[in-house]
Amino acid sequence: MKRLPILALLPVCLLLIGCTTTQRQQQPAALTSEQALTEVVKLASESVDANLFAPLTLEELLPPQAQLFVDLEEIPLFSDQLSLWNDQVLLAYRQVVLQIPALVQDAVGKVTWQQPDQLVKGGNQSATTYFLEDQGKFLSQGIRIMLTDALKQSQITWDLILKRYAIWREATMLWGRAPLPEITVSVDEHLFDLCIATYYAELGVQEAQARTTPVPKGSGSFLELFQQDVQP
Repeated sequence: MKRLPILALLPVCLLLIGCTTTQRQQQPAALTSEQALTEVVKLASESVDANLFAPLTLEELLPPQAQLFVDLEEIPLFSDQLSLWNDQVLLAYRQVVLQIPALVQDAVGKVTWQQPDQLVKGGNQSATTYFLEDQGKFLSQGIRIMLTDALKQSQITWDLILKRYAIWREATMLWGRAPLPEITVSVDEHLFDLCIATYYAELGVQEAQARTTPVPKGSGSFLELFQQDVQP
């Protein structure tokens, strides 16, 4: 049996090495897309302004059943209590917004991105949409826990508001006035729904801003991936 010269085997070795190298170069493409989707969600969460809820008015914070509270100026100190409650709720929202990025980082790490390359080339909020579909329940539960804790002080004020309103309602009925509606609504669910809807919408806005902000070509930023054939 003849032995082939080493030089004769060299082209075959180079071909095999080349195939292996090509496979190694092609394999990370999907991983890079997954990492980019993960990182853009994290970046979006970190970019949400802590004062996101500051522009909300008292009318927006009050549940629909309690909207008449705004016009009850006859009740002594009632407007002061409403103002205090308003400030306490906004402070609670701010505290929660500052805590959510850590929760998002935990949740997004559990996402299995299906067809990540298509998501990268999809709409400017595709990562947020997929993330919320996959981990929205986990994220909402975490936010509910944080918000419930942050709203403890405002809940005390809300109970006082309801008591003062109930006393005034009874008094006006004794005076012969038209009865005011009975209000015993819990405000927690309304504030939670408002928090979730507002924050999730802003998360998508921040993703879109990150994906469309120009990044120098060759910078090595993961954001470069989102600026290739992006659909609106």
